[in-house]
Formats: sequence, C-alpha cells, structure tokens
Amino acid sequence: MSNADLQNLITSVILRQVNTFTADDVCKGTCDKLIGSGYEDLTEEVENKCRNTISTLYMMKCLRSVEPGQYKLAMSFPAVAVR
Repeated sequence: MSNADLQNLITSVILRQVNTFTADDVCKGTCDKLIGSGYEDLTEEVENKCRNTISTLYMMKCLRSVEPGQYKLAMSFPAVAVR
C-alpha cells in the first residue's frame, strides 16, 4: 500500500459517513481497514493524515461542523449536492 492508497482510503472512509462523526471515528474506521497491511502499526501517522484530511475537506466546505469536533458531510457521496 502506498501513501496515495492510504490517503484514498482515509478520504473514502470520510465520504462514506452517513451520520455525524469525529476524527477518532475516521481514524478507527481507517485503522480497522488497515489490519494486515504495512500501515497497521503506524497509528500516529494514520491519525495525523485523518485529521489533516478532515481539516482540508472542512476548508473546502465539503464538511460542516455540527459541534466542536463533530462533522457531517456537506455533500452526498459521490459528490452530488445536498438540497
């Protein structure tokens, strides 16, 4: 698994959220999918990438903050505008 694969996995975990979520939810969901891969023991790196991805998607207005530290998608997957 490459660094780009890891980034794609994290993004896909975020974009598949159907309820409000936290960075910890995304990290756990990502780590669960990494069992057996070379990234399985790199929890700190995964956590940093999860938080950075959430921050980037928030700044791009793809996520809304519903409470401090809790987010909701501002779009539906696969990127169809929510009415």
